[in-house]
Amino acid sequence: MLSRISRITQQRGQAMVFVMLFLGVVGLSLVFLYKAGKITSEKMQVQNAADAAAYSVSITEARDLNFMSYTNRSMVANEVAIGQLVGMASWATHWESFAYYLLAYDRLFIQPLVSAASLGTATGPIETIFQTAARVGFQTPGKLFFNIFKVVANIGATVLYNINKAYSYAQTGYHYASILYGLSAYVDLVDDNAPGAKISDFGILSLIAHAMTYGSIPGIPGSFTTTYKPTKEEDAEGYQRFAATVNGSRDEFSRKRGWTLPLAIPPLPIDFNKRFSIDLGIAELYVEVEFKFALDLKKEGGSVLRFKGDTATGNKFSWSAADTTELALTFKFRVEAGANIPVIGNISGEVSVALADGNAKGKLRLPNPIGTLFDFTLPFPTGAPFSSGSAQAAKATNALKASDLISVSTDSYGDAPSNRAAWTAGIPFIPGPGPVFVAPNVPVVTLTMPTIQRRVNKTYGGLPMYTDTNDQGSPWGFEAPYFLAGVVKDSEDIYSDNAPLKTEGTGSINSSNYFYLDDKSIADEEVAAISKSEVYYDRPQDLAYFRRDDGHVEYGSAFNPYWQARLVETTYADRTVALLIQQKQIYGLLNTLVNINFPDPTSWLPAFP
Repeated sequence: MLSRISRITQQRGQAMVFVMLFLGVVGLSLVFLYKAGKITSEKMQVQNAADAAAYSVSITEARDLNFMSYTNRSMVANEVAIGQLVGMASWATHWESFAYYLLAYDRLFIQPLVSAASLGTATGPIETIFQTAARVGFQTPGKLFFNIFKVVANIGATVLYNINKAYSYAQTGYHYASILYGLSAYVDLVDDNAPGAKISDFGILSLIAHAMTYGSIPGIPGSFTTTYKPTKEEDAEGYQRFAATVNGSRDEFSRKRGWTLPLAIPPLPIDFNKRFSIDLGIAELYVEVEFKFALDLKKEGGSVLRFKGDTATGNKFSWSAADTTELALTFKFRVEAGANIPVIGNISGEVSVALADGNAKGKLRLPNPIGTLFDFTLPFPTGAPFSSGSAQAAKATNALKASDLISVSTDSYGDAPSNRAAWTAGIPFIPGPGPVFVAPNVPVVTLTMPTIQRRVNKTYGGLPMYTDTNDQGSPWGFEAPYFLAGVVKDSEDIYSDNAPLKTEGTGSINSSNYFYLDDKSIADEEVAAISKSEVYYDRPQDLAYFRRDDGHVEYGSAFNPYWQARLVETTYADRTVALLIQQKQIYGLLNTLVNINFPDPTSWLPAFP
């Protein structure tokens, strides 16, 4: 029994050897786990800081683009309102002009007929009644309406024009303030999400590049946004695009105001369209005859924002409006003869003549191989005018002249130019042995619109300065430039006490920080991360409140306020460039390849906290 106890006593303490050995391994493992965990934690913190910074910058830019869109839309709405005011003044002058045209027709047609029928005894009383009715019904109220609308248009156009100028300055100020705010948010979010971290050299370079591609900086070509200024000749195209948006946004009153009253006086209207054919078996011979003759009392009118193209700058625009009424003639005669041959097909010829909508058209087409000999469309008065109204808002330098209006197409101003006599020539006249008689007071659009009396506002200087996005074919990104954020954190900033491993000057170990990450633990002594974000356009289609009624797809521009921001995946190229610049690998690579000691070119960059 004693010897047994002695043997047990002799074996006591042998396990301590193994325990001490494993304690060393466990201690090293704990150190490794601590360092790996610390690096991972810091990496996650730095990555979160980069993500927050990138997303914040893109959110700021999305808000900037939406602010541009809202202000641009407001400016468009105000421009349309100016067009409405000018249109109301034009409508009033057209109403007044009824009296002048009726009096002219009275002198040209009614008075001679009445005088002949009554042997000169009833001319005076009939003329008095007619003149009184014309003045009471049209001239007096027309003048009253014009005087009222002229005051309203003058005040309204002045106020709206200055509001648009204020919008344009606010837009530009908000744009550049957004750039500065994005920079501030970039710096603040990095420090807030990762204390001690800072923007890397790669982040600074990408920030500069992004500001150049997004910021509409003067003198920097290829930016995603461009500010168009009235005094710059090269901005003419941008202003014509703005004008097209305004004209496309006009309401029905400004776009095309009018009505048609058919004069169904027997035997009018005549509308004949008949096909006569005979089948011979080997071919079908046919003749088509079309004949149409009708008279309609037609009122046409509209307001247009026009570019005065005889100037160097791109902002010489003016609002002008025209209204005409005519007894419109529609005359068409067409004869087509041909044969349908099963083997060969159709062989036909055609002769047609038409008078309608201010144009004379003619066509002569013979069977192939001769084909069409002539086919013409020429402006031609196709009706008798009964009114001619006009007005415009512009400075003297922007105002339209008679020469700017003569060649206006018939589909302008709500088809008002289709009444060519009221537009350029006055009323029809009666040739005779004596001098041609034309009432001197009969207005004509090309002569009345340029006069100072018809300029209801003399301060309107054209479209304001505005900012818009460039073509989506820009190489900087999907729709807007991508933004790349780069963040680094030095290894010495990972610990809150910043205690080094060894006491400087003594070489002794600092017992307060045995787990210090030395220079070899982290590449380039920094924990680094990059993040990528973008501004994109997407109008929601799943909600009726946002969905377009016409079902069309809407593309991004600074007139559509549906810009949003999101983080996107970085590419291999992004990560490679970031690795080379952010962690200084490019300089070692160059030194290795050419054996030259390249200095760090990013050393001059400012150090962001």
